[in-house]
Amino acid sequence: MANANDIVVLKQGVENWNRWRLKNINLNSNKSQANTLKLNFSKVDLSGSNLCEYNLQNFNLSRANLSRANLYEAICHTTNLNQAILIDTNLMVAFLRNADLRGANLKGADLTDANLSGADLTGANLSYTNLKGANLRNTNLNQANLNGANLSGAILKGAIISQV
Repeated sequence: MANANDIVVLKQGVENWNRWRLKNINLNSNKSQANTLKLNFSKVDLSGSNLCEYNLQNFNLSRANLSRANLYEAICHTTNLNQAILIDTNLMVAFLRNADLRGANLKGADLTDANLSGADLTGANLSYTNLKGANLRNTNLNQANLNGANLSGAILKGAIISQV
């Protein structure tokens, strides 16, 4: 669990957080405290973090590194994940409705049963991503790389799909 020091470091900005993170690789932040922070975490390194069931709604995580992170059942409604690195990230049952994932790298991510309705995945790398049972209703997949992606059982009604 995070303590007050973790929250203080987060409030000091991305550069301090990344430096601290390198020294304290096992992040287990307190969900209730994290839910109250609506700060700009652009370019933050949260790779390998356990953010299971976190409420990250409206957060700015553009260009953040979330590779191999656990975001199982995370709430990322309208979250800015533009150009974020989400390689091999667990996003099973995550709520990503209307999220900005333009240019994000989701290679090998698990989005089984995730809700991506209305999300913008323009130019995203979804190669070898598991989208089994995902809700992609009205999702923009324009120019997204879907090479090797599993779309079985996915809801694609109203989705915009064009080749890379």
